[in-house]
Amino acid sequence: MATSLISTPRVKAVIVSEASNQRSRENITVTQTGTALASGTLLTQVDAGAGTFAMNAGATGNPTAGTIVIGAAAIPGAYVIEFTAATKFTVEDPTGKTIGTGTLGAAFNKAGVGVTLTAGATPAVAGDTATITVAAGSGKYIAYTAAGAAGPADAVLYNWLPAKTGDSKAVGFVRDAELNRHELTGLDATGQADLLRHGLIVRGTAGLPTVSTPAL
Repeated sequence: MATSLISTPRVKAVIVSEASNQRSRENITVTQTGTALASGTLLTQVDAGAGTFAMNAGATGNPTAGTIVIGAAAIPGAYVIEFTAATKFTVEDPTGKTIGTGTLGAAFNKAGVGVTLTAGATPAVAGDTATITVAAGSGKYIAYTAAGAAGPADAVLYNWLPAKTGDSKAVGFVRDAELNRHELTGLDATGQADLLRHGLIVRGTAGLPTVSTPAL
């Protein structure tokens, strides 16, 4: 069997255009899980860390929380839980937006926050409040997964990274650039929409070989 002499490009032609003075780029840290990452790989930033539960001062009841699972959709800050009855509650995120309602003893899993609250020795009353405080994440990046399962696409890897388990220093495109669709790895409709929120515009049409920017 013949041996291929074609090597993996260390830097692909990912960029159609970028902001002046390399403003589109940042030095980043990428956490790898054993596989190589190609130049042009979509990346997700780890924004949120662990969550801790506490009843607020003045609360009558003393419900407790089981294991708190923080997903990629969570944001750092205090999630406010307000009881509307002994076993019912609503949850607001750190921006004040209501993300869902829950019942004691049943799993709550909304907007990246998963927890089961259990009644304590003293029942809660309407107006009791508690918080789940989500710590800031590491700010490191991981490879984007399909449909944003592990979080939104926040950047695109500039340089190839060889197979490794652990953290690697890299350069990422994080804002205001036009990207060549055909050189991106992991791109899907969800990821493309995520990138657009950072000013990262995907150019080109799937199935067509060329890439061009809009013109008059």
